[in-house]
Amino acid sequence: MNSAELTEEALARRFQRLGALLDAHAELWRPAPFHVPRPAWCAAHPGYAAHLLALGEAEVASLAGDNDALVDLAGRFLPELLQLRELSALPRLQELPEVPEESASRHMPGRKRAQIGAFAAGVGPVARPVLEWCAGKGHLGRHLARRWGVPVISLEWDGALCADGERLAGGVGQTFVHADALATASAGLLAGRHALALHACGDLHLALLRGAVEQAAPALDLAPCCYYRIATPDYLPLNPDANLRLSRDELHLAVTETVTAGVRERRERDRAQAWKLAFLEWRAARRVARDQTFKPVAAAWMAAGFAAWIERLAAREGFATDAAADWPAWEATGWHRLAEVRRLELARLAFRRPLEIWLALDRALFLARRGYRVRLAEFCARELTPRNILISARRMAAPIMDAPSEPEP
Repeated sequence: MNSAELTEEALARRFQRLGALLDAHAELWRPAPFHVPRPAWCAAHPGYAAHLLALGEAEVASLAGDNDALVDLAGRFLPELLQLRELSALPRLQELPEVPEESASRHMPGRKRAQIGAFAAGVGPVARPVLEWCAGKGHLGRHLARRWGVPVISLEWDGALCADGERLAGGVGQTFVHADALATASAGLLAGRHALALHACGDLHLALLRGAVEQAAPALDLAPCCYYRIATPDYLPLNPDANLRLSRDELHLAVTETVTAGVRERRERDRAQAWKLAFLEWRAARRVARDQTFKPVAAAWMAAGFAAWIERLAAREGFATDAAADWPAWEATGWHRLAEVRRLELARLAFRRPLEIWLALDRALFLARRGYRVRLAEFCARELTPRNILISARRMAAPIMDAPSEPEP
């Protein structure tokens, strides 16, 4: 058996163990310090909280980008959490990345080109007709059509992207279908085809999984993304024996790791966060709960400075402002809160990758219980993309008994 391939029993055992550990320590990752200045776990584990709050800026930045170091630090105060490293570990595929032909990839952004090469190498040889799910301009499908000489159908809901993809195909055996992946008819395209999806979001990749099972698709390769993009307020696990329930906001935690932001982008993001925290504190002084959400704020509003920004936001939210308000002091409060949030948030971020692995295991186990051999691995380094999980499934020759029925989507 391939070292990245897991039996149904192994998947189920790991799924249950990781889910139980996450559930047992939910107090550390469910409350967001952005809305809860001192989560209850701070009182339960004062040494851990004090250590985090005393960290320097360089330490905070380093830890925020290192999932293993986050778990190791949490394990110093709660040793049972060291299990998260073992339960979250995936093998890295050793195949050399494929390099899309220069002439065929000149319209791809460099990072996207590298991701496609790594994903295609992880998939390996493709012998059946391909269905590229949520294809965009069809860069992945076009590469596979050239590489393996197989016909490719690229499914995409955006007509403009379909038109661009058809133009770029340039005689390659690639056909675009302008349709919604969530439409019932789209699943029919999966019959007899090797389904591929690189970074399909939430409900879109869940529709792919259900459709592949329904149509007995012979092969599927998926790199999931944006698990929180679902229509329901809470996630309904694919396996009925799941021991963990997640809200849409908690799903977002699984994909908070980014590696592409530049210095300027990070600086602007920090300023936006500090100003929002200042508004929450100013609003809390008016006896409004900090966890009461408000609509997104246009980035252009920040150009006029903090005082104008908060006055405009307050007016939009229905609050009167005081002409004598000390706005510089409120802005300083926001920056102070941001420093606390960034430190206490590290306890939550230690569960970022484990939550994503649990979600991937839910998908992999769903396929294994329905007659597929499943491989779970990382197809590239996180520096290329943190969404580097590859779920590969190949249908077994003989069908097996259905698993217990899962909740309706």
